[in-house]
Amino acid sequence: MTELTAAQRHAVLQTVAAERLEGWQPTGDDLTDLDALAVGTVTHEDYIERHRSAASTRAVPRRRRLALPRPYLVTGTSVLRNNFGFRDQTQLRDVEYAATAARLIQAHLQQAPTPRQVDAEYIFGLHGRVFGDVFGWAGQQRIVDITKNGDGFAPVGAIGRYLREVEIAVAATDWHRADRGRLAYALATVYATYNHAHPFREGNGRTGTLLLHQLVSSTGFLLDLSGIDAAEWVAASRDSAPFRRTGAPSPRPMIPVLRRALVDRSDGRMV
Repeated sequence: MTELTAAQRHAVLQTVAAERLEGWQPTGDDLTDLDALAVGTVTHEDYIERHRSAASTRAVPRRRRLALPRPYLVTGTSVLRNNFGFRDQTQLRDVEYAATAARLIQAHLQQAPTPRQVDAEYIFGLHGRVFGDVFGWAGQQRIVDITKNGDGFAPVGAIGRYLREVEIAVAATDWHRADRGRLAYALATVYATYNHAHPFREGNGRTGTLLLHQLVSSTGFLLDLSGIDAAEWVAASRDSAPFRRTGAPSPRPMIPVLRRALVDRSDGRMV
């Protein structure tokens, strides 16, 4: 196995960190596959097919069919419509983690946009690139209101307003000169606002953390999420939500988490 460069190692480490925040528990083989992708010893197509085939061999338990069709769901199931034709949630999650991890690595290894290129349209495109292998509706704004663990996100009609607030927060920050404190505040503001907008039916977290990495690339720091516990991240995200669904999110709960994840580039270390 070819040894990873510092940039490739960083891409794999931060990809795994982002997926773990969403519940992935990668095996040793999964990590080996990601290393191979990063150095280019396996093609993207072969990687996807291997994981699709492995997911297809899983035993699928019989479940009670849902009577009514619902937006985004495979008819008769509670499984999101997907490009692999899976009707079982476990099968879909296995291949979704693998497929999006591959795209996240690619994104980390490509040149990041300048902050002035980041707007709502860019965010939709980012989601489309990360989730396009899995969902036909990747990169499209959700058309249903959603809740998670009892917490409601912005109503569909308010998504555009919150994404405009994200644009304003990005434009208001001098990313090239921000110190650690200012940078943690700016990142927390962007993420809290974006997370409440929750513009996509699925994949908001991974798209959001990738966006943070890309914004940090214009600074004197790196973002290392590998030491962030998933429960801590979820709690900070939840606590940043406004008291009312149409109110203003608070960046305060996210600030200490993101401040701790910032690594000064000047120490010569690529996390």
